[in-house]
Amino acid sequence: MPTPPVRPAAPGDADELLRLRVAVLDGARLTDAWRSTFRDDMRARLGTDPSLLAYVVPADEHTLASCALGIVYRGYLGPTHPTGLWGRIHTVATDPAHRRRGHARAVTTALIDALKAAGCGSIELRATEAGAPLYHTLGFAPLDGYMALRPTPPGPRH
Repeated sequence: MPTPPVRPAAPGDADELLRLRVAVLDGARLTDAWRSTFRDDMRARLGTDPSLLAYVVPADEHTLASCALGIVYRGYLGPTHPTGLWGRIHTVATDPAHRRRGHARAVTTALIDALKAAGCGSIELRATEAGAPLYHTLGFAPLDGYMALRPTPPGPRH
């Protein structure tokens, strides 16, 4: 199978990145404000903010088949962060009509290469059950012990 054509995401891809991101977050409570904020953030930062990296495979002139989005974070120097930089892959999404064609692998590989080129000493992601086999073949391994503290959405508490 030939390698799909991968390119960096551009501000004009914001609507399609939103569509693919929403599909990944299936079941999450996404407000219109969240959608608007995500779209506006992508339009403002893609191509201008070196800490936001995104790669896409176009389906056609107007739609995307797949995307991968990541962030370069600055931390402190250490054995796993020799440059003080680390990367996080936040989204890998492929439109259901374009799955099983190597698109997710292509965009993820491009993003990993870009994160490494940006100086990231390590790269992490949160894998779904469906995505884990791909990430294992790309060299990712489970890392135990991580926990998260997230803000509580406003609204009634029970």
